[in-house]
Amino acid sequence: MEEALTPTVLMRHRRPLRGVMIDRQPWVCAREFARLLGHRHPERICRLMDADQVRVVHFQLASGQLEAVEVLSESGMYRALWRFSHPENRHLRGWLSQVALPALRDSEARADHGPSRCLMVWDNQQVNLLEWQGQLWIALHELPRFHRQAHLAPHEPPSWLARWWRGRFRARAAG
Repeated sequence: MEEALTPTVLMRHRRPLRGVMIDRQPWVCAREFARLLGHRHPERICRLMDADQVRVVHFQLASGQLEAVEVLSESGMYRALWRFSHPENRHLRGWLSQVALPALRDSEARADHGPSRCLMVWDNQQVNLLEWQGQLWIALHELPRFHRQAHLAPHEPPSWLARWWRGRFRARAAG
């Protein structure tokens, strides 16, 4: 019997996606990935894959029990995204390539103690962080908005000139 693997749990829209690294390659739970795709019959996804894109592994649960799980390789995930095309899948593909798969790759223990990715949940949203030299780093485009601007400009009524121009444009459109 092969050894049990402890999965890394990634969250997308409050849905878990468990993943593991096998031979330095990311693999994810096929059933959970199918749910993220919005597929009604998750068991069918594995039937569409080639033999090298799907396998059965054992996940070690928190209770200590083992669970036999079908997992998809990275190429299997992209094949499923292509096969079950949906407008939301573009965002899912971006999340996979920019957040989920790098987080799985960084979950492997490294001897060089280099930078590694981690996820932080703040105000019901996930923030992708980089842990390096004992500090957390965040990309500028991922900074969440913590506070709304306190002093919003008060709404001023339009001036007489603005009202006059608006009236002229309406008259031209009607005539």
